[in-house]
Amino acid sequence: MYHKITGYLLIAIGILFIFFAAVSLSKVFIGAAPVVQLVQMPDWVIQTQYGPLQLPLKNISPLINLGLFALFMMCMISAGGQLAKIGTQLLKAERIHDALLKLTLEQATQKQTVKKL
Repeated sequence: MYHKITGYLLIAIGILFIFFAAVSLSKVFIGAAPVVQLVQMPDWVIQTQYGPLQLPLKNISPLINLGLFALFMMCMISAGGQLAKIGTQLLKAERIHDALLKLTLEQATQKQTVKKL
């Protein structure tokens, strides 16, 4: 009984994780929501023998932030999938347990009956 409740709960949480990550990714890639600024890179000035050379890294920061956000959301999708997988395994084990309880001793020892489960 508790395995069924836990299984369905894990499946629901996993689907919520996947749905949240997919909606967040779509909002960011469509442009409806801004990306969280995790990395802010200043411009670098390198002294060379020909004079100072400026590397504009401010233009790369949004790309790095977008990549990190996409990586984090893919991890969220993967975690949701694993939670749902654990939930389905709990439900499967509970179904097999219930089916074995309904069988008689003679039916439970037959290989064909066990294979059908």
